[in-house]
Amino acid sequence: MKNRTRWFKNLIIPLLLIFAAQDIHYQWDVTQDQRYTLNEKTKTLLEGLEHPLKIDVFLTGKLPAEYLRLQREITTLMKSMEKHTDQLIVEFVDPFEGGDPTETLIGEMSQYGLPPEYIVADQNQALEQTVVFPWAMINDGNKSLRIPLLEKVLGDDEPQKINRSIAQLEFHFFDALYKITQKQKPTLAVLTSHGTSEAIKVADFMQSLQPYYQLASFDLKALEDDPEKTMENLKRFPLLLVSNPSQPFTETEKYLLDQHLIGGGKQWWAINATAVNRDSLFSAGGTAVAMGRSLHLENLFFKYGFRLQKNLIKDLYCAPIVLANGTASQAQYLPYPWPYYPLSKPNENQLFGSNAGNVILSFASTIDTLKSPAEKTVLIGSSDFSKSLQTPWVIRLQDASKKIAPATFNQSSQPMGVLLKGKFNSAFENRIKPTLLNQVKTTGHSELIVFSSGSIAENQVDKGKPLELGYDKWTHNFYFNKVFLQQSIHYMMGNTALLNIKKKSVMLPRLNPEKVKKISGRLKAGLLLSPLLVLFLIGGVFYRLRIRKFGQ
Repeated sequence: MKNRTRWFKNLIIPLLLIFAAQDIHYQWDVTQDQRYTLNEKTKTLLEGLEHPLKIDVFLTGKLPAEYLRLQREITTLMKSMEKHTDQLIVEFVDPFEGGDPTETLIGEMSQYGLPPEYIVADQNQALEQTVVFPWAMINDGNKSLRIPLLEKVLGDDEPQKINRSIAQLEFHFFDALYKITQKQKPTLAVLTSHGTSEAIKVADFMQSLQPYYQLASFDLKALEDDPEKTMENLKRFPLLLVSNPSQPFTETEKYLLDQHLIGGGKQWWAINATAVNRDSLFSAGGTAVAMGRSLHLENLFFKYGFRLQKNLIKDLYCAPIVLANGTASQAQYLPYPWPYYPLSKPNENQLFGSNAGNVILSFASTIDTLKSPAEKTVLIGSSDFSKSLQTPWVIRLQDASKKIAPATFNQSSQPMGVLLKGKFNSAFENRIKPTLLNQVKTTGHSELIVFSSGSIAENQVDKGKPLELGYDKWTHNFYFNKVFLQQSIHYMMGNTALLNIKKKSVMLPRLNPEKVKKISGRLKAGLLLSPLLVLFLIGGVFYRLRIRKFGQ
């Protein structure tokens, strides 16, 4: 009986506890930033999945140490997500497992939109290059979407890049799940009249919005003889995008825009108050005259509570411009700082400015905020080392190669992007109306975003094809324009779930390489000897206990 009891205690009870623990899923997140706790929106989305989804993660195999850390975080995130649904099928796929030559593999993966990341590390005073594919793919049986696993911001070193990527992992997977499960998309309008941005120049920005929204072209001049019908069509859209208009607006068109805003429709403007002929600037002469430009919107914007100054902002913190130095075969293309291209970080306090990189705004102007009922929030501005130039102003490319005098950049930060939110008064209040409309309003609540650089949403073009928004083909730098502008659209459309998850930040401790190098000898000795000392200590304790028990 005694043996049976001992057998039950030593075997049966432990086995029962092991089997019971298999069905208990409990995780206690003791990290200060709640790194391993999923957002409630993510949990809701996972619990609502109706069909199986396959996720292939390509960041696996032989990886550098920093990327192994990223892979471990991905594995942890996948396990956390699988606790809330049984519809996820996750597989880690090693692209190099098939034994294909590296160049062939890179070509095949790039065809699917999965370009590699090249990591160059110093290994024992020798440079070693490693190729990894920081991507995942999600598939529902009908369509596939790419999931970027690496968040790159200009200026980040390798550890900062990995830390930023870890912080944004949940956002990228939530974003992919949101896009692939979305059944009905809200519609927004893009103004195509008044000389707005060419389709090829906003192609990447529009393409990046299509997974979330239906985009409709809108021409204010299509029904010039029927403004009432134009107003009805415009009211169907909760948001109107206007990118870089170059032709003036008539009083009737301004009235239609005014009533759209006062009626609750939101508006997003990227507009230049100063005209610079880029073709003239980049011609053989290399000069252009910046002139103030009027689109006849001044009284409209003044009534809403802001004014676009007809000036140019020069910023000491700026993007480079590439110029040829030398002639013919001796020519060298060198980057020079170009103060007319301010590099600005969005306001980190704003919901859609979190975890932000640098946004490039070319030939931007100052936005003055005025007294009005609407609440104003500066979204992005120049650095505290800037200055404004009154137009007309002659811009010369040769000035880029001259030495910059920092003492002349003595103005503080100047707003270049502003959000207006709240009550708006009609610009046509107590005025003779240019046309008769039904259901006219004099006040209303809405939101408006304005940027003083018309090209902020425009991508570069290479060989007739649009490049990614924010990518500079001359310097190969990536700027934050696309993500920042996407966030501004999500905010205007009330898509706060994507914004809240992207706002998540992770505080990961970093080692000081120089300090580690100094104490590496002691660390190695300590790591080697400490396990032996622990074993000797435990052995000594047990030896003393045996002597005490059996010494008699």
